[in-house]
Amino acid sequence: MIEEVAAGIRSATRPIAVLAGSGVSQSAGVPTGQDLLRELARRRGADAGHDPVAWYLGSLDTFPDYFGMVGDGTDALPDPIFDRPSATPAHRAIAGLAAAGLVGPILTTNLDRLLERALHEAGVPFDVAYELDTLTRVSLDGVVLLKLHGDYQDIGIRHTAPVTHAYHRVIDDLLDRVFAGFDLLVCGWSASWDVPLRRALCRAVHGRVWWLQCGEPSEAARRIFTVRRPTVARVPGSDEGLTALSALLLGTDRDARCGPAPGPAPDSGSADHG
Repeated sequence: MIEEVAAGIRSATRPIAVLAGSGVSQSAGVPTGQDLLRELARRRGADAGHDPVAWYLGSLDTFPDYFGMVGDGTDALPDPIFDRPSATPAHRAIAGLAAAGLVGPILTTNLDRLLERALHEAGVPFDVAYELDTLTRVSLDGVVLLKLHGDYQDIGIRHTAPVTHAYHRVIDDLLDRVFAGFDLLVCGWSASWDVPLRRALCRAVHGRVWWLQCGEPSEAARRIFTVRRPTVARVPGSDEGLTALSALLLGTDRDARCGPAPGPAPDSGSADHG
């Protein structure tokens, strides 16, 4: 229940961390990896189901490459895909919580700049890091946006991984610091694509986890649930879930719930890779 998530966050003794996947940007028109894989499945006359990454692995016997699907091989991605004019209600809800002092580090797999836009609109001072040297020196005091896969105009960080499906040690160390020092709210993230991120989350032993889940969780998410035992709230989508959570925490609607009854989910809790 969303009320349980709000109560837990309200009881935290310091600002929490947020992990925002591509579900928070989907209503702005930024395609998720899940969207791209479902379209691929449709073109092949198949049904990708609720876990398109699992479908892709089973069908093509390889892991999908989000950068390859949307890019041209350079270290910048197309402006028309990622340069969106307006932040979503989900972005604005996160920014509102940050403005109220409830949120500190914001981890995101997303490549767009909509979280930056929402934070600016809310008047929140923040730092942003997406290059290896910046991530090495970043402070976790205050609000800081940590873009784990880079920015759409600079995805050079992908070249720093020592092997496929791994992060540079600097990023792994940073994730360990965040997960050891902060309780965590997860939203709009399927866990299907981001192998090193889910490894980091599973190896953490401290901190509470709250999870806004849209649609059926992926197998990868279920494995995290087994290890970390988060408080899970089913929500129709990231916009509805985060808006309702913000209303409960900020007192803007004391009768806030998750809005209309869930129908087909507009996002599948996916990360920018999916």
